[in-house]
Amino acid sequence: MIPIKSLCRMVLATSLSNRQIGGALHVSHNTVARYRERLTVEQLRWDEVAHLDEQALDRRLNDGRERLRRRFVEPDWSHVYAEMQRRAVTLTLLYEEYAEGVAEGVMSETEFRRRYAGYQRTRGLVMRQVHRPGECLYLDFSGMRPFLTDPATGKQTPVELFLAVMGASRKTFALAVPSQKLPDWINANTKALTFFGGVPMYLVPDNLKSAVISHPRGESVLLNSTFSEFATHYGTTILPARPHRPKDKAHVELGVKIVQRWILARLRNRIFTNLHDLNAAIGELLERMNAKPMRGCGGKSRSQLFDELDRPALQPLPVEAYTFAEWKIDVRVGRDYHVRWDDAYYSVPYTLVSAKVNVKATATVIMIFHRDRRVGLHPRSYVVGHVSTLPEHQPQSHRAYSQDQPAAILRWAESAGKATHRFLLCHIEQYRRPALSLQAGRGLQRLAREYGQERLEAACERALQLHASSIKTVRSLLKRGLEHAASGAPAANDEPTPAHDNVRGASYYQ
Repeated sequence: MIPIKSLCRMVLATSLSNRQIGGALHVSHNTVARYRERLTVEQLRWDEVAHLDEQALDRRLNDGRERLRRRFVEPDWSHVYAEMQRRAVTLTLLYEEYAEGVAEGVMSETEFRRRYAGYQRTRGLVMRQVHRPGECLYLDFSGMRPFLTDPATGKQTPVELFLAVMGASRKTFALAVPSQKLPDWINANTKALTFFGGVPMYLVPDNLKSAVISHPRGESVLLNSTFSEFATHYGTTILPARPHRPKDKAHVELGVKIVQRWILARLRNRIFTNLHDLNAAIGELLERMNAKPMRGCGGKSRSQLFDELDRPALQPLPVEAYTFAEWKIDVRVGRDYHVRWDDAYYSVPYTLVSAKVNVKATATVIMIFHRDRRVGLHPRSYVVGHVSTLPEHQPQSHRAYSQDQPAAILRWAESAGKATHRFLLCHIEQYRRPALSLQAGRGLQRLAREYGQERLEAACERALQLHASSIKTVRSLLKRGLEHAASGAPAANDEPTPAHDNVRGASYYQ
């Protein structure tokens, strides 16, 4: 590029020849002669030229080409770009439509294509982001996944590779987890914050379902309740990246590529049979990667930059790590004032029938909330069909009934006979489910009304001899008349087999 201002200074303020000036500025002496002629025509002095910048001076002295340039009618390039995104539309077609609609000043198709290419380049502009220390932690999963190998069959099972990258220092954390499901996602985030030894101001995840339920354009983000509670526990805020905008989290996208080359590529020929060994190998390579000097950062490593920039700006970790919990939102309370979680039922105050509540489940407890107020706390049961009912949740009539019925059934069994009483106690001891034993007691009462207390007492005695505690056994004994039968004796209603030519008899099998 010709240094126009320096050339003008040497032409106007010195007595050097064109060749001398051209040799000093590394330009042709003919070029110097042309500029000397233009300065003479414009009658410019150095004091007039000194305050002009290079661009203004170029427009003043080299305006001939601009004056001779043809003026074209410019199309709406944004419209042209939008039309090019439609199927079967070509640039030739758009040029023909442009030319048909312009009377004068039509540019050639070559010029049309050249200017459209220039417009396309302006759409590819990117903004260099400034990352403040301790502000953002970018989260993502790698598209390339490591594998675990079954030592018996040799079958390879892919696992997920979680990454977290600090914004200012670009220090990276990597962890192999079984899946992208919520428990593994929360576990990976917990270990990432422990690895960095602090909490950033913002967590920036992708839009996976374990983090974001929905992210509609122009509307507020609906976060996963467990992940939202995780952020609240650590005192940070979740700012998901925009859908289909990977540049919002460019650091972790680049981190994914680096980890794939630095770690996964180095482990490609090794065989791992469990996550512990795989993560141990990843940890060793990760430490080397974070300690490697970076050319674009003054020779400092990610770990050095982290100690200088991010670590002092991070918030401290809470005393206790987050305890994983799952949520169900807007659960409708049934008419029995219970809500369901994994085939078990838990009570809420009966006044909340038909209301919507939020249910939180940890490994040990079930918590139920109504308008952010906890209304129920139960030990979690993993027994299918288990019912947990707190007396304070019941209306007075239900509470009185549930408290009086077991005692009343036991009193009746005791009056019905010793065997009946012992049978019911055996049922309670074996099943340890008061509701089921209460139903068994009521079944005994029905059998007493149908067959009489004397036969029921005998059937209960016979069932105890058979070490049976099921109400079905007692009903079967009474139905078949076996309550008085000894072991192996025929039933009272059994009749001898009638003689017939087709009946072979016992002698046939001897």
